[in-house]
Amino acid sequence: MNNTCDCKKTTIYQFEIYDAQNDEIKKSSRWGTRYAIETIAHGKVLEDSAFEIDESEVDTDIPGMTEKNFVPHHHYNTSKVTSQS
Repeated sequence: MNNTCDCKKTTIYQFEIYDAQNDEIKKSSRWGTRYAIETIAHGKVLEDSAFEIDESEVDTDIPGMTEKNFVPHHHYNTSKVTSQS
């Protein structure tokens, strides 16, 4: 049995947003693509959190975002993205 997937991959990040109700910066419980974080959530990308996942894991109820409380470490199809010097 072949366990490989021809799924498209995308990089997601954790991010911070301003919580106006509590007047503080908070880390979102969602993860998102850079585009979604910057254009939809108007958040700050946490660069060191980058993970590559199947595109099917995003676009839940908000385009480019994962579901709430997403934990990429628990998904078999993830990999930590490392920056190259």
